[in-house]
Amino acid sequence: MNYKSLIFICLAFFSAMPTQAQVKIGYTNVELVLAYMPESKSVEQTLSTFQQKLQQQLEAKQKYARTKLEEYVEKRDKNLASPEQMGVMENDLQKLDTEITAFASDSEQKMMAKREELLVPILEKLQNAIEAVAKDSGYVYILNQTTSSGVSTILFGPEENDITEPLFKKLGIPMPSQNPNPGGN
Repeated sequence: MNYKSLIFICLAFFSAMPTQAQVKIGYTNVELVLAYMPESKSVEQTLSTFQQKLQQQLEAKQKYARTKLEEYVEKRDKNLASPEQMGVMENDLQKLDTEITAFASDSEQKMMAKREELLVPILEKLQNAIEAVAKDSGYVYILNQTTSSGVSTILFGPEENDITEPLFKKLGIPMPSQNPNPGGN
């Protein structure tokens, strides 16, 4: 078989293969849409209140520990307590320090859990809107334009495949101007 025959066979083979439909891929900036959802503002307010309560509790514990430390220092400096009593006070201070450290760590975990609890319904609403826009527009895939670190994962794409504006419409949110920061900072 010669070279020309092989090329002819290959061309015949590939031209006989069924053509597959082109996959339609869209993209959006999920973080931007999420930031403009009214529910997000409510979540941030709730989280701020929750964080303030935790902070107040932490500060109360720290104030109590400072008071106990001052009592310890006064008794030590003025020789008002026996060595055994001083040892008990030192142990109590160490326990307080451990409790405060644990409370601070636990507070961080509570904040993350509260954020997740509050965001789940919003993210579900956003996901449903993305799926509806994708279905209505015939997209097979919708990609997120940015990551949580702010790095763009889509460096270029046809503007007609950006579903951000239809997504805002589907969610009933006015499309923001060019300012990507809803807080105006």
